[in-house]
Amino acid sequence: MRAFTFHLVAALTIIGWSTAGAQGLTAIQNYSGDFEEDSPLRFSITSRGGYDHLDYSQSGLDSFESYYAQGGVGLTYTEADRTTPWSVALDLGAIHYFDSIPRYDDSFYNARVAFNIAHQLSERLKVSDNFYLTYEAQPNLALGGTTTLFNGQYLYGFNNFNVSYAWSQRFSTTTSYTVDGISYEDDIVSQSEDRLSHLVAQQFSYALTKRTSLTAEYRYRHTTFANATGRDFQSHFALAGVDHAWSQRFTGSFRAGAEFYRSSRVNNTAPYAEMALNYSIARKTQARWFGALGFDGAELSAYDSRYSLRTGVNVHHQLNKRVGLHAGAQYAYSDFDGSGTVADVTEHSLLLSAGVSYQILENLSLDASYNYSILQSDDSSREFQRNNISLGVTASF
Repeated sequence: MRAFTFHLVAALTIIGWSTAGAQGLTAIQNYSGDFEEDSPLRFSITSRGGYDHLDYSQSGLDSFESYYAQGGVGLTYTEADRTTPWSVALDLGAIHYFDSIPRYDDSFYNARVAFNIAHQLSERLKVSDNFYLTYEAQPNLALGGTTTLFNGQYLYGFNNFNVSYAWSQRFSTTTSYTVDGISYEDDIVSQSEDRLSHLVAQQFSYALTKRTSLTAEYRYRHTTFANATGRDFQSHFALAGVDHAWSQRFTGSFRAGAEFYRSSRVNNTAPYAEMALNYSIARKTQARWFGALGFDGAELSAYDSRYSLRTGVNVHHQLNKRVGLHAGAQYAYSDFDGSGTVADVTEHSLLLSAGVSYQILENLSLDASYNYSILQSDDSSREFQRNNISLGVTASF
């Protein structure tokens, strides 16, 4: 597992830092840079306490219930230069559970870095790059890279590099290469989940108006598993779509077509789609929604394939100068295709979150949040409910 982790970090780092580039998204739900305006260098220190209860329906998996303490530091900066905009975000933290967590230590660590840069080489030619790397323990429904179950610490990262060229005022092309992968510390989970994917895409875009563009795109993805045999797969994508800006603050992107999924176990063809909406009003209200439909590589185990629908929305509203509200919902539907004696399994995952923040002083804020997640599955041994409540204070400067 250590060797695979080294190769994953090396691949992401080499591609992320040796090529200039930012802002292209191959997978809509992944992190994207936002260069609309400058954001000065900002540091933050957070202290948080809370209660976490994970309850599995069956006794086969280990539930836990504990109070916890958490602390972290962060850094953000955005340079909205017209020629070379770039942004960086860094978060480091740790969480300690006061009661024992089955199978794992009582302390977990978080480290996340995101770096985005773009460069306008000429009026026609632009290169960009998005880099994201996280070391954490909490499953992420939106990414689709992690397991749905709590399986301890993992390293996940991706890097997307693309080159865009405007052949005329209306017609342009974008060529991109994306690498992403995941590696778990737990040896049992690592045996089935550690993998690395490469995706190459060619997009053709035609601007109908200043606000609307039509696209056609071909993608090829190849995924290899580090420790599991017979699970490697590849996909070809044929997609069409539209990008539209209703206004400067309300934009949407849509792609739909077919995915041709091939592995040593099965050959499948199914619809593929991804979409995103971004909406903001004078910094007071921001809303982002994404959706993705296609084959996943997570938790394949003895199954031939996993076909999933993932969607989520996050909303933040600044009620006044001191009070801010935020809420989110993420849903995932997964259809596991069984093989031989393994039966098909259907799963529904839901994560709900809500919170409020209060600005005590100019550089000191208090926040409270609640998160609820649930998994319903034909395999009852995987079903769970989880409740998490926290209260924190953040100092920024």
